[in-house]
Amino acid sequence: MTNGTTSNYVTVNHVVFPVEDVAEVSALYLDTGTGDGSQPGEAYDVVDRRSIRIFAHRRVSTASFFNAFPASYWQHWTSVRSVRLSVTFAGRGLVSVFKSSARGRSSAVASKQFSDETVTFDLPVSSFIDGGYYWFDIAAGEDAVTLTRAEWAVPAAEGWTPGKATVGITTFNRTSYCLRQIRTVGENPDIADVLDRLVVVDQGTQLVQDEAGFPEAAAALGDRLAVIRQPNLGGSGGFSRAMMESLDSEDSRYVLLLDDDAISEPEAIFRAVRFADFGDRPTIVGGGMLHLDDRSVLYTRGEVWSPNKSWMAPSGASEYDHDFAEEPLREEADLHRYLGADFNGWWMCLIPTAVVREIGLSLPVFLKFDDIEFSLRAREHGYPTVCLPGVAVWHMAWHDKDPTRTWEEYFIHRNRVITGLLHSHVKRGGILPLHAFLGDIKLLFMLQYSAVRLRHEALRDVFRGPHQLPSQLATRQAEIRALREDYVDAHVDSDLAALPPVRRSSRVFLGAVRRPTNPIATLALALRVGVRQLLVKESAGSKRNPERVIPAPDITWWRFADIDSALVTAPDGNGVAWYQRDRATMRRSLLRSVRLNLKLWRNWDKLAATYGSALGDITSERSWREVFGVSHQAGSGAEDTADMKA
Repeated sequence: MTNGTTSNYVTVNHVVFPVEDVAEVSALYLDTGTGDGSQPGEAYDVVDRRSIRIFAHRRVSTASFFNAFPASYWQHWTSVRSVRLSVTFAGRGLVSVFKSSARGRSSAVASKQFSDETVTFDLPVSSFIDGGYYWFDIAAGEDAVTLTRAEWAVPAAEGWTPGKATVGITTFNRTSYCLRQIRTVGENPDIADVLDRLVVVDQGTQLVQDEAGFPEAAAALGDRLAVIRQPNLGGSGGFSRAMMESLDSEDSRYVLLLDDDAISEPEAIFRAVRFADFGDRPTIVGGGMLHLDDRSVLYTRGEVWSPNKSWMAPSGASEYDHDFAEEPLREEADLHRYLGADFNGWWMCLIPTAVVREIGLSLPVFLKFDDIEFSLRAREHGYPTVCLPGVAVWHMAWHDKDPTRTWEEYFIHRNRVITGLLHSHVKRGGILPLHAFLGDIKLLFMLQYSAVRLRHEALRDVFRGPHQLPSQLATRQAEIRALREDYVDAHVDSDLAALPPVRRSSRVFLGAVRRPTNPIATLALALRVGVRQLLVKESAGSKRNPERVIPAPDITWWRFADIDSALVTAPDGNGVAWYQRDRATMRRSLLRSVRLNLKLWRNWDKLAATYGSALGDITSERSWREVFGVSHQAGSGAEDTADMKA
């Protein structure tokens, strides 16, 4: 076997198993298929990454996120019309192959009794336009059975050549996480077949090369590891550097972007490259995001972008946060449907270098929306994004984050508007200006004056035009953080004992406040809150004592309707911020919001034309090389960077 090929067949998916004996992780790889709730240790044991032992009279199924073969996606995006399943067994039993439809209905298509042998099935990749998978079940008889190896392979045309990728990791002071990613890439033999180089772009002050264990991890990769040091230019600066490095390698057909703080399923890297190898056209291949703190939960596998408000949503009938431990793949019909995607997050995303050469690198926006904008730009050039089932990483979840309570809100709002200007193509941005204005009001009602100030600064920078974006990469974050520090709601106090006790001081107008349950009640309460915050002076006591404690999960605008201050728990639970109503700030912020969002609406077409005409320049390789301060021979290093090939 060479490069995953045998005869004229190429292995594109290995059946793999987790080395962690954790039930919630195992649910992503195997289903007992019995409905009796059997867990690892009851139905099977994991022998190693490629092998399991099924106990006597037990049955297991590969109808799972990581091990079902996504036939629908292969039919959609490749010319492959057949797939070969090869399974090697020690022992005696029955193997049965199933297929599913877009409705989630499954049926057996083949089965075979085995006894210490390799069983092969040739299966058509057809009738999967709307969705569907292949998988296989194993039933052990009187004695235990060992699955020693299983692979899905597809026929390769004469002259087919395998591709390789530059894997790019951007890191900032997450040395232990980044080292784990380096080890994952370097120690997996299947990744070696598809890896050209691993480029680590270290933008931090705590360097990954100083982490204990780095020399051993680097030795496993040898000259295929390059560590590049540069100033903190955010995710867009780090990933653009990885893109640029891939362009300098004649052997890299792809660049695969990988977050430093994710846990990778190594097989996902192999699958992404092989799927792209067989694509009918250069295709961006994305991976799903699984929750790092709730390992069986899939946050998303495919998202779409609304041009009417420049925001994202789950694709098709899918939803965020699906728990495979609660609802296995076999039981969730919607997950069997083909899901289109407009973009994929850069927690893991493979991009053909041919696409980068044609459309440019990332938008120079530091972080947020760079991944969305890139895929939208690629789509306009005829290059699709496919979020492939069975390809994913575990990443820190969003549910313990609230961007409106950090400096990141500036970048989210600015980059959302810029993405809309570039790709919305809806008259005056659709409802985006109105949506942004209502978002400001909601934040003002919640006394988050710092967030509103950052959103206004974001719009001002949008009006300044696109050509200032590259020059702001290295400086804007620090400026925004300093600006936010001027607001009391931006300060989190971890010493709760030092804070004054909660004491009510403001008066209640028009009765008690309750959660609105219908649109009329919502509008009525919003008017009441607006009048109160604009016209009624805040109570003096609210500056001396907070009036309420609001946990982070409960923060919403109506909870502030009858108070003038509150202690609000930080999203990570490490402290509280003391929100305090300020009528003068409310008035100034509201007037500024009206003026800026109205200006955005009036000048949308002109701004869109300005940004559209500058896009090719500010995302070009030439422009980014100027930002990095490197010549066209970037791989050899430059005077103002510290490049180190480990």
